[in-house]
Amino acid sequence: MNREMKILFLGTGEAFSERANTSILIDERVLLDCGLTTLQQLMRIKFKLKRIEVIFISHLHADHYFSLPSFLVTCYEESRKNTLNIIGPIEIEEYIRNLLYLAYRKNFDDLNFKINIKNVRNSYRFEDYRFSFAPMEHSVPCLAVSIKRDGRVTYTGDGIPTKEVIKIAKNSDLLIAEAYKENIEGHSSIMKSVKFAKESNSKRLALVHISRKEIIDKGIKEAKNIFPNIFIPNDLDFIEI
Repeated sequence: MNREMKILFLGTGEAFSERANTSILIDERVLLDCGLTTLQQLMRIKFKLKRIEVIFISHLHADHYFSLPSFLVTCYEESRKNTLNIIGPIEIEEYIRNLLYLAYRKNFDDLNFKINIKNVRNSYRFEDYRFSFAPMEHSVPCLAVSIKRDGRVTYTGDGIPTKEVIKIAKNSDLLIAEAYKENIEGHSSIMKSVKFAKESNSKRLALVHISRKEIIDKGIKEAKNIFPNIFIPNDLDFIEI
């Protein structure tokens, strides 16, 4: 029997926006990116952090992983016992360890729960979730992830999709893609993400990482003429696929 995948947009904004940093919670178990505002958003909805079992970090920019030290220490304060799996690009473990020590003078051993960190390149499996990864074109190494359970959700992080990303995103029920601004190197835009959605044969397109400086109404109207099933979620919006 198919089970719907539950998608909560904790944040939908760019690094310096009135919106919270882009972060997505899937089935209350898998967290996609953990930027500066992510813990605050989880606290706002009174979410028990121990329910999150996998955290995917797309790349090592502050608006995508700087909540991790606070997240980890809060898990410790809440007496977490279950293992936390953190997956992401090369150097992720070194960066997280350094950031945790810089923020709280703590090491993993101080936290009293197990943390598994894995540098992923192609695939990863957690219970009935199958993860596929491919590189984005960005200013630092960045991974897109496609998660298959009964449905398929693909999330790009930041950047412009490569052919490999289009391949793993094929037939996504939901494509969550950056729509920052036109003509910015290493970033995508509304129209680039629309093209990506069509090339990957995705059913729906959610635009995130919205620029605080862009007027998007005109761009969305034009985009819907090309790909009608497009939307811009607000922070804490929830959908099922």
